[in-house]
Amino acid sequence: MLTEKMDHILQVLTSLEEFYKENSEGKLALQEYSTYTKFLSSNYIKKNKLIRIYWPQYSEQTPKYITGLTEIDENLLILEDLNMAITKHINFSLDLMHSNNYFQCIYIHKGSGILTLPNKTFQLSDGDLFVMPPDTMHSIKMLDGSICIYVMIRRRYIESVFFELFHHNPPLISFFNKVLFDETKQDSNYILFHTSNNDDVRETMLRLFSEYMWGDEFRNNIMECYLKLLFSFLFRHNQSDIETPTPLSNIELHFNGIMNHIRKDFRSATLASAAEYMHLSKQYICRIIQQVSGSSFSKLLIDVKLKKAVQYLSESNLKLEEIADFTGFTDVSHFSRTFKTHFGLSPSKYRVQHKVEL
Repeated sequence: MLTEKMDHILQVLTSLEEFYKENSEGKLALQEYSTYTKFLSSNYIKKNKLIRIYWPQYSEQTPKYITGLTEIDENLLILEDLNMAITKHINFSLDLMHSNNYFQCIYIHKGSGILTLPNKTFQLSDGDLFVMPPDTMHSIKMLDGSICIYVMIRRRYIESVFFELFHHNPPLISFFNKVLFDETKQDSNYILFHTSNNDDVRETMLRLFSEYMWGDEFRNNIMECYLKLLFSFLFRHNQSDIETPTPLSNIELHFNGIMNHIRKDFRSATLASAAEYMHLSKQYICRIIQQVSGSSFSKLLIDVKLKKAVQYLSESNLKLEEIADFTGFTDVSHFSRTFKTHFGLSPSKYRVQHKVEL
């Protein structure tokens, strides 16, 4: 089975990392890229074409030092035709504080490690899965013999597709609402699942990694399915063992309900319809939105419409008139003006710069 093959490779690579570290004769310059390129040039890795297990788009033209790279861009790691990338943590690597502009899942496949955020430290062990939002400063150090897997997910995928699949799950929706609509609290948001090495979660993670490594032209769709399955198993088996910064308040639960209404009915949603949907007054709806997101109902509605418009512009051949209609704008002129105000360029120019080949 591919999962057994994947597990075996991860074990072998972990042993290889330890061997490399122990036999470096004191010349292990962790701040220099040459340390890593030398390791990635080892016979086993090159012979079995395993470089992508560590660096998805590995290039030999790298700068000398890694210490200047404090923010990692998704386009450096995630291939153009995919919505995510899966990699293995290098156990001898420098535990440098840095941030990513994508969502990241940190899964402890074996052993334990220490995850450090600006205001908190986590002792992670077998089966723990930590979900981190973009722009969170962090570092991670794994203990010898441990295996850590990273799942790096494009922000646009979370916003446009993945988010809607778990609209019924309060912890996950609260996490995404805070991350996507309240930029002042990025470094205090996370979800930590203690899975106790659950077999379903472990097997699905290995299947996801295997598909990433050896999948064909259908792998992006299959990987997306595995990711949805992974989170479904996480919530099925770990409802009572989910760690978040603070318990959900009634205000946050109300906000989740409001956002659920906006996302489902963004073409026709109004403040009045949200109040009717939530059985709350319009004034209270406005107070909830202001308290949780610092925004207004109309701005949240426009944000949802524009994110859907961006998806259509990037991933379809729909005419602007059709996109304006599908996203609930009164006409194409209103759509174009709003879009340009928000993004600084017209929908047509945005499409030229961000179009995905179909």
